[in-house]
Amino acid sequence: MNEISRLTQQELSRQRNTLNLIASENYPSPKVLSLLGSAWNNKYAEGYPGKRYYAGNVNADMLEEFVIDKALEVFNAKSEYGVNVQVLSGSPANAMVYFSVLEPGDMVLSLDLGSGGHLSHLHSTSAYRKFFKHSTYTVKEGRSGYELDIDDFKNKIELVNPRLVIIGFSSYTRKYDFAEFCKIAHSNGSLVLADISHISGLVASGNHSSPFQADDSGADFVTTTTHKTLRGPRSALLFAKNQYMDAINKTIFPGTSGGPHLNQIAAVGQALLEVLGEDSYPDKIAFNRYIEAVLNNAKALEDGLVEEGIEIVSKTQNHIVLAKLSDNHNSLEVQDFLEKSGIITNRNSVPNDNRSAWSPGGLRLGTAALTSRGLNIENANTLGRLIGSSIKSNKANKLRDFSKNLVKDLAWWYEES
Repeated sequence: MNEISRLTQQELSRQRNTLNLIASENYPSPKVLSLLGSAWNNKYAEGYPGKRYYAGNVNADMLEEFVIDKALEVFNAKSEYGVNVQVLSGSPANAMVYFSVLEPGDMVLSLDLGSGGHLSHLHSTSAYRKFFKHSTYTVKEGRSGYELDIDDFKNKIELVNPRLVIIGFSSYTRKYDFAEFCKIAHSNGSLVLADISHISGLVASGNHSSPFQADDSGADFVTTTTHKTLRGPRSALLFAKNQYMDAINKTIFPGTSGGPHLNQIAAVGQALLEVLGEDSYPDKIAFNRYIEAVLNNAKALEDGLVEEGIEIVSKTQNHIVLAKLSDNHNSLEVQDFLEKSGIITNRNSVPNDNRSAWSPGGLRLGTAALTSRGLNIENANTLGRLIGSSIKSNKANKLRDFSKNLVKDLAWWYEES
């Protein structure tokens, strides 16, 4: 066994024998993974179906057209939207929108990073700030914790007059109405990009409002990764209303990209078939039931943390739980401490965070991955309580024992050589 093979087996073992609470990770089906290493990897398909620049793409054309059709079907978007399945990942998908409809100096409005926004939405570290201006809206305290501040959103739109408004988040735990935000932005003449990377599985299953609407209540562009709650490969989809699809397609090819990764496209297609029920995940559970379990597990996990005195930023209504750590807890140390106990998490900024980005004030947890392995409500609640008590006491014996026992009971869908 060479070094790459050894490390691969070592990583597979690490994944199997730890409890993954990273909100942006999941376990795709073995069929999805097998397609990433399939014969599709060997073919170059520069161009689009019916207009390729190399020969031998008759099957590639049928594959891409099939996956396009299934992507639109999953989100009930066939009449008003098109989709590009060649975009490689979530952040590049957002960039393709910028380059398709913005001119240098145009203003972009997105959620503040500490309030739950994403780095790819033109925040301070973004290279795209060289080309575009940027402003942010934020959250406010409500009855269930921090929630989107619709008044600040309206005021910022009037104040900065953005060409593009981004509605999308990476660490926001509440549901929201896409139509409300889209109508406000469109009334100002702004275009709207909805980044649903974290909640695409919730949208597809009907457990969250949808940005796919025909009138001003719908987003002009919708981007999503496919590996989080959609439970597919590391890839992305870029939807746009029909009048913008030519610009999107030209920006992706030949504007910024060469040949598409057909192996990714095939793997995305397999995941979409599982969402639609035309094929199934190994546990044979319908996708909408899976998402319901994800949501119930997140609530149970959060309840367990709260029972042990851990502060929650906002009560969860999706797959994410965002905890605020006390001043005497270093989030990097907490993250490392939990990892040594078999619990994989990530430190994260929280609203009004005055700590550094390297050691912010919060801890983000998610239940999509462990639910794919069969996590139930009882174990999710126990896990939350043990994580909370371990953080408070800095003692992890009970948590470590629970983790070792639970991973033995959870399903594991991949063969190990």
